[in-house]
Amino acid sequence: MTTVETASNEKTPPLWQLLFGIIDRPAATFKAVLARREWYMWAVPLLVVLLCMSAMMVVRTPYDMEIAQQELERRLATMTPEQAEAARAGMETFMSFPVRLAMGLVTAIILLLIGVVVQAAILYFGALVAGGEVEFGSVFTMSTWTRLPMALYFLVQAVFMVIAQRALNAPGLSALVATGDLMKDAQNPLFTLLGRLDPFWLWHLFLVVVGLSVAARFSRVKSLVLTLVYVVVSLAVTALPTLLFGGLAGG
Repeated sequence: MTTVETASNEKTPPLWQLLFGIIDRPAATFKAVLARREWYMWAVPLLVVLLCMSAMMVVRTPYDMEIAQQELERRLATMTPEQAEAARAGMETFMSFPVRLAMGLVTAIILLLIGVVVQAAILYFGALVAGGEVEFGSVFTMSTWTRLPMALYFLVQAVFMVIAQRALNAPGLSALVATGDLMKDAQNPLFTLLGRLDPFWLWHLFLVVVGLSVAARFSRVKSLVLTLVYVVVSLAVTALPTLLFGGLAGG
């Protein structure tokens, strides 16, 4: 009898308890989650992350609009008055709060969904190569639950911006290499990589290790090795756009 089958024979805690259980009882929570086959078991954690991300973006968008406006004015200054007036009129709609927020949310949602699918694919095929007996659906569901620390990350960002009255432009350890020039920093792969290193991402990785040990019935050591492979691929994918387009912009 598998771990999931064993868990299904026991009384499964309600969903709200599982959301809190991922904090202090992650292994038991993953067993309970994977024992249930309902579609909302993967949808709810994603919804929680999306709601928290939306709250953060509502707070952040005005600061992003200020930066975009400054960049627009810098570009307009290099144009003739007629060109600048036409460009300003064309950009007026795109610089509005509703449009900027909607575009940011759509982009963030797409990136989140792609990230979860890619994470699940890496862990699924990695587990198969390592000899695990797994189903993609179980690994995908587990992957969505490992993203819950990001919900707290977004809330912490929102609270910081409300209190500090400024955007958080150097997340994680990226402040170690930040220059203060957002355009220049965006072209630095090290800035991008260090921006990922924070307690919430490390918590996410810890949950990946625990989740793999449940979903694939791996030892913690084997789960850790596979998680490190996921880390390498994830960081490579994160840095690749900056290496390609940042280098082109810098050249």
